[in-house]
Amino acid sequence: MSRVVVESSALPGPARNRLVGIACALGSVLLFSSFTLVSRLGLRSSLGVLDLAALRFGIGGCLLLPILLRYGLRGVRLLDACALALCGGLGFATFAYSGFRLASAAHATVFLHGTLTPFTYLILRATGQRPHQRVSGIAIIVAGVLLMAIEGLGKAGMRELLGDALLLLASVTWSTYSVRLRALALPPAQASAIVAVFSMCAFLPVYALLPGKALFTAPPLELALQALVQGVLVGATSIFIYTRATALLGPGETALFTAAVPCLTTLAAIPMLGERPTLPVLAGECTVTLGMVIASRVKSVR
Repeated sequence: MSRVVVESSALPGPARNRLVGIACALGSVLLFSSFTLVSRLGLRSSLGVLDLAALRFGIGGCLLLPILLRYGLRGVRLLDACALALCGGLGFATFAYSGFRLASAAHATVFLHGTLTPFTYLILRATGQRPHQRVSGIAIIVAGVLLMAIEGLGKAGMRELLGDALLLLASVTWSTYSVRLRALALPPAQASAIVAVFSMCAFLPVYALLPGKALFTAPPLELALQALVQGVLVGATSIFIYTRATALLGPGETALFTAAVPCLTTLAAIPMLGERPTLPVLAGECTVTLGMVIASRVKSVR
């Protein structure tokens, strides 16, 4: 055992950083999957989109406020801080929760997490950077997403189609956040605190004025589960470890890991939500995962 510890501590800095980045990316996969499943579960109950957002921003913002007070906006323009909060906090969460309410778990996870890689690739190209993922892998991911879209067009009404569109917007905002974060090269703790606290300050005053809030009438156990997942794990923890993964691996490679979320989420949705995927859905998700594996064989530029 001591030999293993010595050997791992003797790893060179780049190798050690890569292992930490991979661990954070895998943690993000688990948390993103939980985000979809528990959000769908909560939205089937008395809680609404704005209630989940209040838990996410309120608890996450309070937990990370001491970090923001310590770091401040050191090295960050106010405009950049607002952009990070808009893309990684308010915009992403609003689009995602709204999409979760309208679309099934299988569609939600594919149209949100499955499209992170191609959107990140396109944003990197549009901003003059040169991602080194294989274009063939990106094309396979897009083919899998299109297969899901065709399946939805064949049997879904406008409700699920609108949900899919909202989830695509959530994917665009998160991809934009990850690329911008990499460009700013902020410490993960500071970036996470900026997103959480700025989102809390912008959202909670508005939420307090709205009628029909369900936070004070929801069953205690249901509220406790959502508070733990939305506020602690998603609102504070997930953005930190995703930010850490992005800092160590880059946005392109980190997004490739999150393409594994669809299959994991869909399988877990069978016992948790009673949502059984159709064969076209399973085919689309397997295609997305195959594209992830192929695209990840070449690293993105740091």
